[in-house]
Amino acid sequence: MNSYVETIRLEGGRFHLLALHQARMEATVREVYGEEAAGSIGQIAETLSDIAPGSGCFKCRVVYDSEIRLVEVLPYSPRAVQSLRVVEAPGELDYHLKSCDRSELAALSAMKGDCDEVIIVRDGLITDTSYTNLVFIGEDGMYTPRRPLLRGVMRESLLEAGVIREADLRLEDIRPGNRLGIRTVALINALLPLGRGPEVEVGEVLFE
Repeated sequence: MNSYVETIRLEGGRFHLLALHQARMEATVREVYGEEAAGSIGQIAETLSDIAPGSGCFKCRVVYDSEIRLVEVLPYSPRAVQSLRVVEAPGELDYHLKSCDRSELAALSAMKGDCDEVIIVRDGLITDTSYTNLVFIGEDGMYTPRRPLLRGVMRESLLEAGVIREADLRLEDIRPGNRLGIRTVALINALLPLGRGPEVEVGEVLFE
């Protein structure tokens, strides 16, 4: 049986973006196990209510299938990312559900070579890194790929707030001197808010 995971940021004495995590968990259970299971999965907030927040930033992992199976809280510090390598994913790659099985993503990440992380391209369009969504900072705004591998909660929050907008982005759109004036790519996920996660200049993206 497959297992799925929500990775939640615990910082400043509270859990962040819980409503979006809850919605994604329910949507996953509904898709995999049916409507009745989605109604009985339980509320993340209730599950986490006995966890005493500490100082600093923590990663809270909630592992589940048709029920919540495991909750663990771990200290978190972001890893350094200063360079990115473009890699091509097979067209059949599907990670629209946040599965605990990350073997396909790990295989793509292993292709990074001397770079710190990968940018994954599928069917000619930019998607994600192996563990984050992407935000491309241009002259007239900030863009995120319209068809990511996973619709992350931080990405959804920024879209709802109108901070970023979706676009179909190809490699020519992020090369130095591109039409959108994109000079920087930011890595975001539930633990990496925009402006606090790694940011890489497009000159540090290896296209071959």
